[in-house]
Amino acid sequence: MHAYETDRQTALVVDADGEIAYWRARYKDLPHCRHMRWDDVKPALQLGIDACLKANGRDIVQMLDELEIRYRRTGKDSRLDWFHAREVVAAVWVRIWNQNKPKEGRLEVAPVPSRRSVGLRFT
Repeated sequence: MHAYETDRQTALVVDADGEIAYWRARYKDLPHCRHMRWDDVKPALQLGIDACLKANGRDIVQMLDELEIRYRRTGKDSRLDWFHAREVVAAVWVRIWNQNKPKEGRLEVAPVPSRRSVGLRFT
């Protein structure tokens, strides 16, 4: 279990092992992952967890360049390219964020074709 204070009002709590177990059972439901192996998707999932813990109050969109560089290093053997991996990273981010936020501030992933966006929106 990891905890990180994202701002003065929000403490982010992440059970990294629990997140990996959750996604291992469901990764084929993620965008572009239906025909992927676990080992292809796992680097993007781990990056999403790590990004939440190291955000220091930044939004995921502000971290895209940094995350891309890290993914190209850690996911270099994956068949999941960065353009699709960032949607997996965003899905992890949204799940963790929603677990740590009150119901009225929920996020969801919305596919967006832009290379500079991950398609997050409040519901």
